[in-house]
Amino acid sequence: MKRFLAVRPLFAILPMIVLFSGVSSAETRVESIIGTEFKVDTLTQSFIRKTPRDEQVCSLQDVPVYGQGKQGDEIGSMIIGGLIGSAVGNKLSDSNGGGAAGAVAGALLGRQAAKKNTQQGQIVGYRQQETCQTNRVIYEEEVNKVIGYRVRVEADGQMITLEKNSPASVGDRIEIRKQVTYSTR
Repeated sequence: MKRFLAVRPLFAILPMIVLFSGVSSAETRVESIIGTEFKVDTLTQSFIRKTPRDEQVCSLQDVPVYGQGKQGDEIGSMIIGGLIGSAVGNKLSDSNGGGAAGAVAGALLGRQAAKKNTQQGQIVGYRQQETCQTNRVIYEEEVNKVIGYRVRVEADGQMITLEKNSPASVGDRIEIRKQVTYSTR
């Protein structure tokens, strides 16, 4: 397999030579200088912090007080209901145990009837009772967070403004990196 090399004509390469022949060199120097901080501003950022909390709210409420009511006779009603249920169970069923099942059912029905017939007493007064409930509340709080410091520094005969992350105080000495680039025109 033959490979062909692309040959550029001289008129395409000549402008590139002319362009790169005008490039000048540059030199950059980096040095450390010491300055004095004479003004410090704290940089902050504000945000709203939302914190959920459970808060208990209590109040006094009037609760009715009832007098003694007339009580029905539950045991007597259960016995009577059991006897009636047993008799009905024996009459309706020819098998053994029909009367016993009827007696149990009758006793339960007799008890329910006695409870319904119990009279509740009349309201004789009111007493105060504390009632509490828990509510979810979202508290909002504005928070200021320090994100850095803006310092005015006197260094190398000039006033310079810089930002930094570490705390600063007026009168502190600070080391500054100075970078100077020299080039020809």
